[in-house]
Amino acid sequence: MAGLLKKLKRAGGRLKGGAEAAVSVPYELTCDCGSKVTGMRRATWIEGECQTCYQSLFVLPANVYPSTKSVPSEVLGGTFAERLKSVVAELFPKKDSPVRAKEKPESNTPAADSAFAAEAVVKPKFTFPQIDVVGFLKRVFTPFRLLMLAIVTVLVLTVYWMTCQRAMEAARQVWLKTPERVEQLMQEGNLVELESVLAEAIGAAIVLQKDDPESRWLSNLLDETRTVNSLSINELLSGFHNAYDDRGRLKDDAESIVQTVCDSGPFVFDTTLNPKSGVSDDYLIDFPASPGRHPVHIIVPMPELQKLLETADDHRAIFAVEIQSVRAPEQRTYDPWILQIKPGSFVLFTSMTHCEAFGLTSEVDPTLPAILQRQLEFVENSDTRHSEVDVTGEKPDR
Repeated sequence: MAGLLKKLKRAGGRLKGGAEAAVSVPYELTCDCGSKVTGMRRATWIEGECQTCYQSLFVLPANVYPSTKSVPSEVLGGTFAERLKSVVAELFPKKDSPVRAKEKPESNTPAADSAFAAEAVVKPKFTFPQIDVVGFLKRVFTPFRLLMLAIVTVLVLTVYWMTCQRAMEAARQVWLKTPERVEQLMQEGNLVELESVLAEAIGAAIVLQKDDPESRWLSNLLDETRTVNSLSINELLSGFHNAYDDRGRLKDDAESIVQTVCDSGPFVFDTTLNPKSGVSDDYLIDFPASPGRHPVHIIVPMPELQKLLETADDHRAIFAVEIQSVRAPEQRTYDPWILQIKPGSFVLFTSMTHCEAFGLTSEVDPTLPAILQRQLEFVENSDTRHSEVDVTGEKPDR
């Protein structure tokens, strides 16, 4: 009953025609995402919303003017008779028989049936989903979220800046106290505690990004201290002696005997350095001859030593190294032993305190202070940076 009254009311409005006709006009819009947005138009424009992507769509108000060929409208135009004819046709539609979309051919041949079946097949239409990137970004990056993100960013940067400032201030305090503490410990000969103090100082130098003569000297002094604190208890010369039998011939395990001694720790040398013939970057450590017939070549791959040896007529230097590998000569040959130095293990001595720790004093060698001073000047003016030193206790390859 309600539906009939609604139709009669609508028919009455359409019979009147004109701008004052109150006709309910539905609308159906297609969103960018492909979904349908439906509803009823109003006297003024409204804003519809897609239930799929939540996009807002602008909906025009109901057209209250009579329908024309170019602009359709629910308001009928024309004479009253024409409007009455349209309303009656709408209320009492003719029940026509359904019209077939396509007549089947009269021929009963299989070929005709196949052709008809092929034409009757409806091909599916595939559509790709549309993604509203702008709408998605608007929903994700709302003004409130952007504001919260900005606040969090400012807080993180502030905390980071404060942490850096505190680290810088702590490093400055350590660096200012280091010279006095180092001098005191060296006078006491306390090299164990000196190592930890120097490691802390170099860590502060890295934070402060220092690269000056003082920082380079302290970096080398840390290497000296570590070397003295971990010197090998074995003698390298004794290792070569043990590699030969009583008749001066190499033992079968001669190479492993010497390698075991070399692996026991760094060794101190007070000897001369000479360029290796044919190789511009390598230097040979002058080493006493072994008990057998084979010389010993200890190779130091450090082209920087050229500047040091230019200031020393006798090419003498006091240093410590760690031996990485040993290669024994072949039996019944005069080939030399080849000892390769571990990269980064070459350490020049610059401190009298450290030399006295392994028995080398100015009373034994009056020229010792001059040699240490020469080596100190080389260290302070070298290109080796303190940042290459591992403050945890390991020296990296250089």
